[in-house]
Amino acid sequence: MSPSKLVEYIVQHTPSIEIKGRTYFIVERDQLVDEDQLLKYAERVTGVASGKAQEPSRCERLVAATVDGKMTRWKPGTELTWSFDEESFKGHDDWRDQAEKMCTQAADDWNKAAEEQEIREKIGFSRVAKDPVFHFAYKELGASLAAVAFYPSDPPDMRSVYISSVSFRANLPYDKPGIVRHELGHVLGFRHEHIREEAQEGMTPAAKQKMEQRMSAWVKGSIGAEDLTVYDKQSVMHYPLNGHGTMTFEFSDLDKKGFGVLYKESDPAKIKECEV
Repeated sequence: MSPSKLVEYIVQHTPSIEIKGRTYFIVERDQLVDEDQLLKYAERVTGVASGKAQEPSRCERLVAATVDGKMTRWKPGTELTWSFDEESFKGHDDWRDQAEKMCTQAADDWNKAAEEQEIREKIGFSRVAKDPVFHFAYKELGASLAAVAFYPSDPPDMRSVYISSVSFRANLPYDKPGIVRHELGHVLGFRHEHIREEAQEGMTPAAKQKMEQRMSAWVKGSIGAEDLTVYDKQSVMHYPLNGHGTMTFEFSDLDKKGFGVLYKESDPAKIKECEV
């Protein structure tokens, strides 16, 4: 598929939302791309600017988001302050209360993982009353999308984690705080684990073809990727696909290890640091 054809496909088939007068398309099921960036997104997805394969010695980590061949992360010492937009939940008091607990627990869980990896002084989350780095808010995202997030390299006006009504369905099979844990993984700089070829191992030819048809719009992303660990089918960053992933989006041991590796990396040639 050519980049222009992929742009056409996304415009026709991918859900979109409007934020502050701008249209954003929801790709990978939880990532936003604005209409001005669609062609660049399509070029990367179709291989024009795809991530490179890593030699085995580098594969001791998670899957990190990359820009210009460098892994992206927040500058060590960054405190990712957040606020909770209660007004956006107006008329949905029960959802508001649930969401507030979900967000608080997910942020605390990442902080505990940071402490375990001895990187809490380098990165972490804390709630503030004003001037946060990002905020959690309610927004409808379509019939099947639970939440969307952002990467460290995204501009300040995209720094929001939106939670939709899907997250509050009584019969939702996913752990609710787990949904937010997954989204905060993107905020910290991690991509989806299931973008790897290993995620398709064991698929029937028909299932694999169907997955490949979906990959361009839903699975692969707009920026490069670098392996940070060996493939981890239990990762917090893995969708439940092909019998892999979990419904709880809990941390695996490799998730925690990859988190530590990314924020302990000291070679400036490998890292693009983002500031708040």
